[in-house]
Amino acid sequence: MVTKKKKNPKALDTNDILLRNRFLFLFNEVDEDSSKKIVKDLLALDIKNKGKQITLWINSPGGSCSDGLAIIDTITKIKSPVVTIVTGEACSMAGIISVVGDKRLMTSSSRWMGHPITAGSYDYLPHVKDRVKAAEWIEDLCMDIFKKHTKLTSKDIQKTKHGELWLSAEECLLKGIVDKIV
Repeated sequence: MVTKKKKNPKALDTNDILLRNRFLFLFNEVDEDSSKKIVKDLLALDIKNKGKQITLWINSPGGSCSDGLAIIDTITKIKSPVVTIVTGEACSMAGIISVVGDKRLMTSSSRWMGHPITAGSYDYLPHVKDRVKAAEWIEDLCMDIFKKHTKLTSKDIQKTKHGELWLSAEECLLKGIVDKIV
């Protein structure tokens, strides 16, 4: 007879505790798996208690535009307010996600970075041309998000399109990328 091992009632399930308290985390690359988890958790928390704050902690190097846009669309469509907190870094697509929170916070030693999207393609010329058009559309969409949600200047936005714009927490506060440094 096989006996089942009893669960230790005193063991802490940190993931369960954090999710019950409406804390989500993007602490890796923005990809299909991280996007799917965050989108599902955002939707579930919104269904469970519409209008109650959800906090998304971000420490990410960025990643896939389409997966990041899925997170952004979900944040902006659900009824619950989403607070984004950058701790460590929010680069590339993670930086774009960080600016769409209803309240945007950043820890004092964190950094933020925007840069041009990558559209690397090794394929037949007609396919490459189509991908360039798609990449330009996504880049314009991301720049529109910056214009809508920050105080980035035209020069700053151009820097994100043609180089890398690295900002400290203090600079992010001045440029309207975050509302408060915590």
